[in-house]
Amino acid sequence: MSKRWDEYYTLQAKKDGYLARSAYKLEEIHNKFDILKWAKTMLDIWCAPWSWLQYLSKHFQKTREEWVIIWFDLKPVNLALPYVTSYEQDITDKEWVQATFDEHEIKQFDCIVSDMAPDTMWMSDIDGIRSIGLIEKTLWIYEKYLKEWGTFAIKVFMGPGYEELMRDLKDRYGNKNIVSFKPKSCRKASKEIYLVKRNKK
Repeated sequence: MSKRWDEYYTLQAKKDGYLARSAYKLEEIHNKFDILKWAKTMLDIWCAPWSWLQYLSKHFQKTREEWVIIWFDLKPVNLALPYVTSYEQDITDKEWVQATFDEHEIKQFDCIVSDMAPDTMWMSDIDGIRSIGLIEKTLWIYEKYLKEWGTFAIKVFMGPGYEELMRDLKDRYGNKNIVSFKPKSCRKASKEIYLVKRNKK
């Protein structure tokens, strides 16, 4: 049953023109928490395999006349999407990231999404630790550039340090504003889960 469920989303992604099934994860997150409701300025962190960008572009073309999406990844990609600017760059390079935002005259973002993950070693504890380590290197971006009412969705692999990360985010943004969510489109065996800051505008 689990394998058939996974294959359903893979086949559906091909049918809908997405580069990967992960587009449905973001769709589920938005449908449940409305994280894109007020968003016009977006940051997509470590966006390979780029289906989140495809979903965001499709969503905004239906709901906005104009928007801005900035995305960073270590891998190059050629996607012709309106109002999307891409950078092949390490998101943990703080000085360069700040300079890029200044170039675009972006003071703050309405929403930040991250499907970032380390190269997995198929050892759940180690993968979890490395996943949380990557997130911790980017938390300054949320702290400095996310609007007070802004939203986010961050992928994390559950493991050692997960509870501490949750407590940290709740301390920063309010206990009721931070929730964890596992979309149905995630693979059943996956340890991934998404930490979501809900819309409180």
